[in-house]
Amino acid sequence: MHDAIITHQGAKAMTPWFEAAIAKYGWIVLGLTFGLAAKYALLIKKGVKIKPVLVLADLLLLPMVALIAYWIVNQAGVRGEAAALLTAGATVGADRVVKLYTDRFLRQVDAVLMDSVVQRKAAIREEVQAELSANRTMQDIAKGKRAIGGE
Repeated sequence: MHDAIITHQGAKAMTPWFEAAIAKYGWIVLGLTFGLAAKYALLIKKGVKIKPVLVLADLLLLPMVALIAYWIVNQAGVRGEAAALLTAGATVGADRVVKLYTDRFLRQVDAVLMDSVVQRKAAIREEVQAELSANRTMQDIAKGKRAIGGE
């Protein structure tokens, strides 16, 4: 009895946490469900034979689509039915949406890596130049072309 809130009729009521989760994410879950159904309806309409592998792939993509949809909904500042509609649209085009965001992420990673490579190459060049300069100075001192104190 401690785990659930009991109403006066004896039926279990929703916990506040569960109720808050439904209020916050319910429309997104609804959009994911309707979007997935619409995607398969469109595939069936095109004559594509639905295979278990296709369903499994979509189910594996669904968490990523949910995150993207949640971000889109928050960026757009919409709630309720509009959130469900945006989520359904993202789910129908899940393959494209995931590819778009994956490509964007990879471009950002590539840019950061290239920046790091350029900085490291510059540091290595600087280090090599200092070493070459020091060697040249040592050779000049050894040949008597330069004084030891650099004077």
